[in-house]
Amino acid sequence: MIWSALKTNVVKMKGQASLEMLVTVAIVVAFTIPVVLLLLTVAQYGYEDTTLSQADAAARMFADNINDVYWQGENAKRRIAISLPTNTDEVTVSRNEVVIKLETSTGEYEAISPVFAEVNDFNVTDRGGLVILYLEVQQDGKVDIYGEGEE
Repeated sequence: MIWSALKTNVVKMKGQASLEMLVTVAIVVAFTIPVVLLLLTVAQYGYEDTTLSQADAAARMFADNINDVYWQGENAKRRIAISLPTNTDEVTVSRNEVVIKLETSTGEYEAISPVFAEVNDFNVTDRGGLVILYLEVQQDGKVDIYGEGEE
């Protein structure tokens, strides 16, 4: 008799254990999902700030190299590698400035750096990653910029 009473009680407790397990899992999921979403949005903002800093640094480095080659005088040449953010829309050199345009979540961003040298206009679109460029001072004193395979 004791055995059958104990056995009946154990069978009744299985339903309660299942319900408790479902409630526990639901509570864990309810707290985990918002935390994961928050981490993903914070990581996206951090990535975008890093991208903007990379674009500013690339524009500054590009402008500094153009100025260095210009100051070296006629027939000076230099090969440079610029690391552009992956969301780069356009790189332009004209009117004495280097402009790197990016598409961000808040709209278009332009990283601008001044150039003191006289430069022939240069434009590259939809290029992200590592870009190899050549700088050369022509006989007229202007800096000519071209990519690999161009001249």
